[in-house]
Order: sequence, then C-alpha cells, then structure tokens
Amino acid sequence: MKTKISINFIDFPAQSRAFFLDLLSPHYDFTFDDTPDFLFYSHIGHRHRLYNCTKIFHTQEKYWPNWRECDYATVSVLVDDPRSAYLPIYAFDGRKDKLVRTSAPDPVTIRASKPRFCSLLCAYVDRTVRRREQFFHALNRLRKVDSAGRALNNTGYRLPPGDRYQVKVDWLAGYRFNLAFENTPRAGWCTEKLVDPLHVNTIPIYWGDPRVKEFFNPESFICRDDFSSDHELAEYVLHVDDTPELYAKYIQAPPFHKNVPNSAYDMNTLLAFFDRIFRHPQRPVAQRRWFFGLTKWRLAKRNKLPGE
Repeated sequence: MKTKISINFIDFPAQSRAFFLDLLSPHYDFTFDDTPDFLFYSHIGHRHRLYNCTKIFHTQEKYWPNWRECDYATVSVLVDDPRSAYLPIYAFDGRKDKLVRTSAPDPVTIRASKPRFCSLLCAYVDRTVRRREQFFHALNRLRKVDSAGRALNNTGYRLPPGDRYQVKVDWLAGYRFNLAFENTPRAGWCTEKLVDPLHVNTIPIYWGDPRVKEFFNPESFICRDDFSSDHELAEYVLHVDDTPELYAKYIQAPPFHKNVPNSAYDMNTLLAFFDRIFRHPQRPVAQRRWFFGLTKWRLAKRNKLPGE
C-alpha cells in the first residue's frame, strides 16, 4: 500500500508539476490540500509565503535555494547541501538515450549530411549574454555563423512554430557546429544548449558550467575554457572544420563518460531524496522563525498549525 501524502503546488509551472507527479505518483498516494503537509513552489510568485508547512523549492533557472524560506530544494545548479537535489534541465527532459552511442557514428556520412558551418539561436542581447555575443562576432568574422533567433539574426530566417525541441534539433542537424554559450558561468548550470546539438551529431562550442566535464565527455564538444581568447577558440573551430581526422574525433566521441548516462539522469536518486523528505519529516523552517507565533493565527486559513 502506498503512503498517503498531503501536498499542494503554489507558484509552480504546469510542466514542472506534471514532471513531479509522474515521477512520484506511482510511489505515493497524494491528496491535494489547502493546508498541506508538503508544499512545492518555485520562483514565479509569492503566495507560498503564506504557508508554514514543509516547503520544497524547485526551479529550472540558475537560482540557489533560499534556506530561510524552504526546507528542501531540487535545483539546476550544484549545491553542496543534503537538503538539495541536482536536477538540471537536460535531465528534466529525459532524453538520455539520444546521447548513448549504440554504434560508432560514421563521420564521413554525418559531415555529408551537414552542408552548413555553424549555427546560433539567440533570443536577446544585453550585458548578461555579452560572452555569447562577443564570440559570435569573433567566429562570424572568420566564417559565417547562421543566427536565426530574435537577436543577432543574420539569415532573415526564423524557426517555424511547432514542437519546440523537434523544430530546433531539425534545424541544428544541418550544421557541423553550434554556438552553445550559457548566460552565466555557474557550477551545474548546464542546459539544453549543450545536449540538443549532441542529439543530432552537431559539435557544440560550449561555455558556461565550469564543472561540465565532470558530467559530459570533453572529447565530444569544444570548451571555451580550454582557450585563452575568443580569437584562439575561433581559429581552433576552423581548424577542426578543415581537418577531417579532428572532426571525426569529436563526432565519434560518446557524449557521456564511458558511454554511460551521468548521475543527473538517475531518477532513483531523486526518488530516494523525496522518500527521505516524506518519511522523515522535520519541523518546517517557517515554524522555526522567531515571528511564527505572532503570525500563525492571522494566516491560519493558509497554514497547517502544529498538531493539526
């Protein structure tokens, strides 16, 4: 018999809600309650502040947990704390099988299927994405980079509507390289920018997560951190493009170390994390704040009070 758990989702995106329910519902009998024992919330609102139950923070953005507000967290950055579980965006989408090589790719056939040099999708340009913009210009001066996003568009082409992932990888599949720069360098903050090109044997030119090589085989992508300047990196990308043996080395390298999906894809680890939360509840942080006794009656409609 499954354990009964009282939960709710507040300030929480629908896609993330569906993910957690699909993951956890086979193991727990959930009831949805206005005064739950466990509350899932994200960074997109403030209604969660009205609750003093055990609070579980989740975000796909690059934010750290605020331990003054939450008791546990599943986040897309690496946090050295047992109250936190690592769930990067690339693991969230569950497409690990696309990165496992069942046979060695034929680099000659793959190159013949990719008539274009390098691609970029960029939604906006401001100081937060300056590294991406600077390298785009450095590489584009040497060999044209096709940019088809809302910003830096030099093709006159925009990706058509449809399945966002499929439309993107279908477009990436025609390019030998993809400029895959994150917005921010933060440990663990590795997004679909790295894995989507790898799904279609396009070589990512990556910058962002300083610990990315712990989770992905560095022989399968070109890492900006290995070069002293944008110009040196740009010259190297051209060298790879013009050297069939070097191009083949990247194409044939499995994206995962030893061709085994990294630990971030292990949903059993995530299930064990939630099992510890649900089976061994602690006094919520919201009830340990000094002003809890002053406010609990005013917020009683939204709170589950001790002993209830």
